[in-house]
Amino acid sequence: SEADVRRCFPVSAAIAANRKALASLRKNKDGGAMVPSRIGLPYYNAPAAEIKDGIDAGSESPADWSLFKPAAYYPPQQNNDDDDEMLMGMKLVSTRANNPTKFDKPTVPATTMLVNAETGEVSAIVAATYLTAARTAAGSALATEMALSLNNKPQKGSVAGLTLVVFGAGLQAEMHIKCIQHVANISKLVIVNRSIGRAERLKEMLLSEQQHNTDSKTQTPITDISIRLLSNEEGVRDAVESADIIATTTNTCTPLFRGDWPKPGCHINGVGSYTPHMREVDDALVNRCEVLIDTKEALDVGDLSCLKREGGEIPSNLIGLIGDALVGNIQLGTQRDDNNNGAECTFFKSVGTAIQDVVSAHLTVENATKKKIGVTVEMQHSL
Repeated sequence: SEADVRRCFPVSAAIAANRKALASLRKNKDGGAMVPSRIGLPYYNAPAAEIKDGIDAGSESPADWSLFKPAAYYPPQQNNDDDDEMLMGMKLVSTRANNPTKFDKPTVPATTMLVNAETGEVSAIVAATYLTAARTAAGSALATEMALSLNNKPQKGSVAGLTLVVFGAGLQAEMHIKCIQHVANISKLVIVNRSIGRAERLKEMLLSEQQHNTDSKTQTPITDISIRLLSNEEGVRDAVESADIIATTTNTCTPLFRGDWPKPGCHINGVGSYTPHMREVDDALVNRCEVLIDTKEALDVGDLSCLKREGGEIPSNLIGLIGDALVGNIQLGTQRDDNNNGAECTFFKSVGTAIQDVVSAHLTVENATKKKIGVTVEMQHSL
């Protein structure tokens, strides 16, 4: 169940699993990851008679999708870890915009299937709605950790606190707060959302849970939590201008704030957009930033459209894959001089990758086995 997965995949496990998963994705493809193209099936929220040749004739809005995303991890030859094993699996993730209001279910339900690489049999089925949010947020936390080091900002264990601004109030927002708090000393949190109700519920949950949170490395509860409505431009601007770290976790097609609002040294994580028509930040922000991406597919999202050049020229502020940064092949800070001129901020754009799901699900199953959590089902008998 989702509750069992939460017990077996705390924030510390999410960050460890995704450090391995993202580090396996490198430009020269020697990290061990194999991620074939995903298969997508559209779901049109319209009567069958209105759907012609795969097009919803009764609606101009985009269709929801069900995506099938396989991946495998092959231990690199240069890896000296004898316990590192081959992993295979596939994630099924869907987007259903009506789920929260019509069914009281998550907008992005997901399930991950693991395969025994040696026998080819299904070895585990893992509820992955929470897992998806946790692995995405863990990637943002890893990028944040690198950016804070670059900017000499206080990290875990330091006295001075940082301001985190999160756009959105759903599960992704929740996990971004928890994962970023794991690597940075956050003393002030601002939640920006379209509606007040969901933001209030997130705030109450965070304040309640922090009283017994033993998973945070900082061990410093966030007591200063405030809420801004997205429609309150002055309040949003004030929050963004004071932010040390920003996380955008929405499905908007319109930039959430102006790119000249964040102060120099601010780090931004963008995870909500995933199509060419969606964008959470504007060109002005991207052009101010050194940019890290989780996969090359992130370049196809609306947020990074300004980085595309004729002839495939790579803009100087596109640093590369976070996987290469994690293993030291590339570094943030190359676009700044000693006076911090040049790129003023850092931006990590992620769209997610199935290798994160497979590695995360594998660690979850390992922990579940140790804790004797889950149900064992005999699916196939020996010949």
